[in-house]
Amino acid sequence: MKKKLILFIVILSVTFIVGAYLFNNWYHRNIKNKPKAYIYQTYFGPANSALIIEDLKYKNNLINYYETIKKNPDTNIAIGVPLKTLPQFEPVYIIGYSKDSSLIEVVSYYDYGSLRGGSYTKGWVFRGCVHKLPPKQ
Repeated sequence: MKKKLILFIVILSVTFIVGAYLFNNWYHRNIKNKPKAYIYQTYFGPANSALIIEDLKYKNNLINYYETIKKNPDTNIAIGVPLKTLPQFEPVYIIGYSKDSSLIEVVSYYDYGSLRGGSYTKGWVFRGCVHKLPPKQ
């Protein structure tokens, strides 16, 4: 009885590990088949990195910030979201849209390092910051 239990646990563990590995490969391959885009904003003139939020509770603050600076770039407005940006020359993958299409859900594989979140970032960006081509250098 004890040998059967140990064998069952080993088989279950191996099945879980192999399944997790296969799911992880499928998940990332599926994301990399999504449309590519570049995230940056040009409301201040030259291209600048754009903000990304990882929690939709900041949605209204992000939209308000970008709508305000789009109308008047000289406005000094509080951002109201955590300061996390995406690199402007690294592509992201578009995986979804908010209900009102004001935000676009993206995944970035840019490596920020272990202290800043690693090499996988999933979040939301303002629609006006999404471009098909990287900014001109």
